[in-house]
Formats: sequence, structure tokens, C-alpha cells
Amino acid sequence: MFMFTQPDPVLESTAGQHVEKEKNRFVKLLFKYNAVVLLIVMFIVATILSPYFLTPENMFNVLRQQSTFMLVGLGMLLVMLTGGIDLSVSSTVTVSSIMVCYCLKPLLMQNQSWGLLVSVILAIVIGFAFGCINGFFISVLNMPAFIVTLAMMYAGRGVAFIITDANTILLDQSVPANEVFVAFATGADPVLHLPYPTYVMIALIIVIGLVLHFTAFGRLITAVGSNETAVQLAGVNSKKYKFWAYAICGALCGVAGVILAARTGSGTALSTSVSYDMTSIAAVVIGGASLKGGEGNVPMTIVGVFVLAIIGNIMNLVGVGVYPQLVVKAVIIILAVLLKSISSKRVD
Repeated sequence: MFMFTQPDPVLESTAGQHVEKEKNRFVKLLFKYNAVVLLIVMFIVATILSPYFLTPENMFNVLRQQSTFMLVGLGMLLVMLTGGIDLSVSSTVTVSSIMVCYCLKPLLMQNQSWGLLVSVILAIVIGFAFGCINGFFISVLNMPAFIVTLAMMYAGRGVAFIITDANTILLDQSVPANEVFVAFATGADPVLHLPYPTYVMIALIIVIGLVLHFTAFGRLITAVGSNETAVQLAGVNSKKYKFWAYAICGALCGVAGVILAARTGSGTALSTSVSYDMTSIAAVVIGGASLKGGEGNVPMTIVGVFVLAIIGNIMNLVGVGVYPQLVVKAVIIILAVLLKSISSKRVD
């Protein structure tokens, strides 16, 4: 004779709750790392659409092109962590790239060895100065970041056209130092064949990542954007951290300007038309950073940069025009912000 036992409703309820919790946890992870999912999907789609996408030449070309955008994106991440924004990064990159070429001509006539080094340092210092000006007006004088950086954007464009007189400054590559400078951006190491700018990008990614995640300075930058009042009540000078976020952003733009000048072998005011500002903001937002500040990290910013990079690269490979690309990128940005908003509500 068989004995049939009734199912225990308590055990069934517990099992159901466990399944529901696991399901909710998976959904939360999916929303939290939606940029990673998007990157994987874009990578698969790009591989299917073009046989040239996975070729070493194309992959190295993407890395070379994205080195400047990555550096600007890291700077924008620092600024946005404080709850700010920087619309002047395109102008800062442009002026820095022009200053390299502008300074190289007279300095190389005197000494080729230190002339290149001085020109590069001056270009980075120019970018740093732009960031310091932004930081001073925003942190010390409490002016809105949007207005200050918008004004600096126009000022940078004006300075670029004044210095170049609306012409392009071409580097004479018959000069050995100029040849070395251009070869740095266009060449690659003989072992891994990685473009040299990629190593600069990796080094600065590591530095910024370590600073943000393992130092008091990095944690306080995030805290300022999360709750500036609480930081001030704790006796911390929040203005100092805001100032340095903009200053470091400017310096990173200066490095990006140096790489841009080396890659093109020239300096031109027309580089201001390259949307480093919108692209970097979009990359940081796609990576999960909050426009309100206090949220964002380096790994996800890297993902955001390469999401946009792959979108642009595959559309170029299949022959999509520039203007449709802008529409597609706009849709991706809106979807990223929407998913971020949904994710925040689910956590709440």
C-alpha cells in the first residue's frame, strides 16, 4: 500500500520565492550591465555584416582612432562623477594639437631633441590650463558648469582660428623629430603590433582606474557628486575636488591633442568640428554614469567608448553615411539613458 503525502505549502512558497529572487537578481544585473550586453550584440552584428570587421588591420585601426576618444572620455568621467559636465573638451583637444605644431617649427630650428619634448609638454600644459580655468569658475565662483564650459568651448574655437589664421599647420616630416613624432601615432610595436597610442591609452586607463578605486582622492570625487553637502559637513573642501576633476580632464584632453596632431601630422582649427564633447558624454552615459553625479567607473566607460566605436566602424564598413550615423548614435544614447532610468527605479 502506497502512502501519498501532501506537498508542503511552506516549502513550495520558499522555493518560489527563491526562484523569484534569482530572476530579479538576473534582471537587475542585465539592466546594470546593459552596456556590456550591447557591446557583445554590436560585436556579433558587426562580425556578421562585414568580413573585414575582425581583420587585424581593422581592429588596430579602431584602437588607434579610439585612443583620443578614450582619454577624453576618462576626463569626462571625472567631471561627471562630481555632478558636472564639460562642453569644451573638443576645443581643448584642438588647441592642444595646434600648439604642438605651432611650437615645433621654431623650436626644432634650434634643437630637434628637446624641441619636440618642449612642444608636447606645452600642449599638455595648455589643456591643463583650460581645465583649471573651468575648475576655477565652477568650483570657486560657483558658476554653472554648462555655461562656463560652453563659453570656454567658443573661446577655444576662437583661439584655434586666431593661432592658425584659419589655415592648417603642416609638419615638415623631412625633419627627423617630426618624422619620429608622426611615426609614434601611425606606427605599431614590432611584437604585438599594437599602435603606440594604445599603450598611452592603457597606461592612463590604469592610472585613472587606480586613483578612482583605491585612493581617498578618487572616492571623494565620487562622494562630491553623490552628496556634496554631506562631504562639506564632514569637513572636506569639496571645491578642491571639483577643481581638480576639471583640471585633470583638461590635461587628458591635452594628451589627446598631442596624439591627434601626431596622427594627422598637422594642426587645424577645423578639428573643433570633431564632437569629442558629445561622444565622450555619450560614452560615459552608456557606461552607466549618472548625469547627476556620484555614479560611474572606468571599466564601464571603456565599454561605452567601444560601443560607439563599433557602431561607427561597422557603419563605415557597410557604407552608411555620416548623418545617418548620428541618428543611430542618438538612438543608442536615448536607449542607454532609458535603461539607466528603469534600472534605478527597479533598485529603488
